[in-house]
Amino acid sequence: MPPGKFTYRLQLQWTNAIGVLSFGILVPTFFIPLDLGSKEHLYSILVATVTSFIIWEGSKFIQALILFLYPWEKSIVKHLAYEISAIFFFSSASLIIGILTYGWLVSSDYITLGVVLQNIFVSFLLALLFIAINEGAFLFGKWKLSLIEQEKLRQENLIAKVESLKKQLDPHFLFNSLSVLSGLVYKNPELADKFITRLSQVYRYVIEHNDERTVPMTMEMNFVEAYCFLLNVRFFNKILLVVETIPAKKLILPMSIQLLVENAVKHNRISEDHPLHLRIYFEEEFIWVENGIAEKSGHSESTGIGLKNLETRYSIMTGRSIRIEQTKSLFRVGLPGISADELYESSTH
Repeated sequence: MPPGKFTYRLQLQWTNAIGVLSFGILVPTFFIPLDLGSKEHLYSILVATVTSFIIWEGSKFIQALILFLYPWEKSIVKHLAYEISAIFFFSSASLIIGILTYGWLVSSDYITLGVVLQNIFVSFLLALLFIAINEGAFLFGKWKLSLIEQEKLRQENLIAKVESLKKQLDPHFLFNSLSVLSGLVYKNPELADKFITRLSQVYRYVIEHNDERTVPMTMEMNFVEAYCFLLNVRFFNKILLVVETIPAKKLILPMSIQLLVENAVKHNRISEDHPLHLRIYFEEEFIWVENGIAEKSGHSESTGIGLKNLETRYSIMTGRSIRIEQTKSLFRVGLPGISADELYESSTH
């Protein structure tokens, strides 16, 4: 029941029916000294059942009214105090009317002060039981709704964070590609034409797949090969790429391998004597991007922002971590290969 809105609706459910019938049978049997199966006993069950139904539905109406007038958010103390008092007095009055009705239909011989006090005590217990059950159900529903809303906000925040991280990669494409193209157009028009074709392929991939969670490995590798063509124009074919067999059915985050290639170019010296060797292969359920180490002279220590962004993207989207390993001569990063089944499981949690 959302606060601020009066919502009461008469609903006949099997759980309510069991509760009403249980009360209608147990109370006359244990609180009124009658012969079981007698006419008086059956009348008492009928009156008690009708009375319990009135108490149940009336209490539901009172609960909805109190929630409308004094919602939990404004004052818990007032809400509970008014609800307990109203349901107690209503149930007591209903029980007394039920007792008088029984006395009128059958006999008033069994109606004593002790029976009335017993029923008032029972009405108090019923009020507490009703409130405990219904308020518990209400708060449980609110708690579930809160969890759903929190999860929705978390997913929206994660998606926004991923998009923010991915957008940090885009300027690298623009700066490097346009810088090379500006010096190439007049010097080598034929190569410039090929460069523009591959450049359009790269940007088409970025535009079409930037918003996707994952892409097939074959699609990512076509993109990487086009990207390496652009790099080789810039570095005069000093980037030597070797791609070994990778399972075609594996999925990967878009532009993740490109980031590792760009990272290798950024942090290593590339020259005639020191070409950059890149190797991409599949091993132990990871897609590895490996490069030789030839650090640039005077090169400041890497901040690792690109790898941190990639780690965050993988953690958010798949719940798995990347691997980073380094020796004196080699540096490699392993990206978890994602299957379609894993992607389905992560989307349902």
